[in-house]
Amino acid sequence: MKSVLITGASSGFGARAALDLAAQGWRVFASMRDLARGAALTEAAAAAGTADRVSLVELDVTDPGSVVAAVGQVLAATGGALDALLNNAGFSILGAFEDMSEADCRRQMETNFFGALAVTRAVLPVMRRAGRGRIVVISSNAVNTPHPMLSLYAASKWALEGWAEALNMELAPFGVDVVLVQPGAHRTPFATHVVPVMPPESAYKPWLDAAAAGVANLDAWGRDPATAAPEIVEAVAGTNVPFRTSVGEDSVAFSWMKGALPFEARAWAVRAIVGIPAPGSLRPEGAAPAPEIAGTKGEIARRLVDAAVREPGIAALAVELAAPAAIAVR
Repeated sequence: MKSVLITGASSGFGARAALDLAAQGWRVFASMRDLARGAALTEAAAAAGTADRVSLVELDVTDPGSVVAAVGQVLAATGGALDALLNNAGFSILGAFEDMSEADCRRQMETNFFGALAVTRAVLPVMRRAGRGRIVVISSNAVNTPHPMLSLYAASKWALEGWAEALNMELAPFGVDVVLVQPGAHRTPFATHVVPVMPPESAYKPWLDAAAAGVANLDAWGRDPATAAPEIVEAVAGTNVPFRTSVGEDSVAFSWMKGALPFEARAWAVRAIVGIPAPGSLRPEGAAPAPEIAGTKGEIARRLVDAAVREPGIAALAVELAAPAAIAVR
């Protein structure tokens, strides 16, 4: 029986993947910081008849001792083998970078980035000696499209992608695979784990007030997390899995836009969707003239047309997203 360790498995993508992999005959070790939060997963596994294949494991990815103990527990149960690791644990801090403390920034990176490194480092010796294994890293559409007010979350995902690309090449000669999954917006409990950093006196309050309605409407873009499960499960259990998989229409579209269009086009699209203040709109009265923002409407429009000729299907969505921003931004 193949085995997988999943981090952040109490809900969302992690829990869904745990249930689906167990249904496919995998021995699943579903880890989380607080085992009490695994009750729903345990009940779902029992209802599906897979309770004997789903084991809860206490694991805090930011605690070295917890990582060692959890991985030791898993390997003891499997006889020293592990076929896959799904690095899914993460959260986000919401707020302007200037308002974030050093502790806020480090907390974000400790969980989302260094936590994945720690768990991966703990399981690699077993996989390398076995000459097989797969490391799956849950990234985000945040690497494709600007995520203002989530700058450290985006930074953690960019860091994961750079690390995973290098790690893939380091481990390939040993028969160990490394792949990434980039989910777009899905209606998971992830949003309930967002940590806000918004001091009442923040200079960014007008920015946040302007974008509040657009942010509240982002749920309309979200999909049922069950729709992402097959691709996440395929990343763990499939054969000939591509290194990078975009999941969801928004992630597919913005991934394409990232390669075909300048940053300015993607930034305009985000402004149109969320209602973010236009460049220069919050400058204090009497301030000296600001540098001109790079990327004219004409240049972006030209690139959109060129892109639409090359990739009509995906570009149609890109044009739909970016065109309103070209009108809204002055």
